[in-house]
Amino acid sequence: METHVTTNNQTKDLLIHADPGARSGAVGAWILNTLSGKSFDVGSQDGVNFHKIHYLNDVNELTNFDGIKIRIQPTYTMIDLHTLLFLRKNVYDQIPTFTKNEYSLETFTKLWEFVKITFDHNNSLNNNLYDYIITFDDTFNITAMLNLYQNIHQEDSTLAQINALVETNKLSNIQVNKNHSTSIIKLCLNMERDLSLKESERFWSIVDLYNTTPESELYDTVLEKIKSKNYGILLDDTTTY
Repeated sequence: METHVTTNNQTKDLLIHADPGARSGAVGAWILNTLSGKSFDVGSQDGVNFHKIHYLNDVNELTNFDGIKIRIQPTYTMIDLHTLLFLRKNVYDQIPTFTKNEYSLETFTKLWEFVKITFDHNNSLNNNLYDYIITFDDTFNITAMLNLYQNIHQEDSTLAQINALVETNKLSNIQVNKNHSTSIIKLCLNMERDLSLKESERFWSIVDLYNTTPESELYDTVLEKIKSKNYGILLDDTTTY
């Protein structure tokens, strides 16, 4: 199995720094010419071999790496799909007893914590340490992936590889119901960000909403809550002026 990248008659190792669920396996197989067919989880199903980083604990892991370094960044536009892939490819595999109810409060809480860690981690990184930076969205964009391949290899990818990528992308590009936990996460994340609202200043509780709202009404109920009037700083009743 190919484990190195050959470009300009030079053989180089490959490093991909991507959060869990961000499709590093698919990108690695694409660059290493080992994407043989459609796979939902290319990393585990096809055994792609490259240096993988999920969370960077020591910058020397990057600076000391002699090879091609790629960063896959999370995005707000497709964070719902990203978290869904994390759930199905990582959580279910690593925690077999975790609930399979993807509309539950337990699932929302697990994924919400993941999202916060993911963006905090991304914001702490020095992008100058990578040779190529793409986004999670780009992994589904054939043009972006063709450009990445061409920039690294200095040649075009084969039609067989392109077809394999197209079919693999179809498996992972999952459409979910608007009341799914990942849709609620995207809603909260993007609307609070757009309106400059803080989770810590909510006058409402996501836990209470999940415990009292029918599954079919979750999205609309949360949407109604994300308004400036429902956020602020609660003052201690004992405060004196």
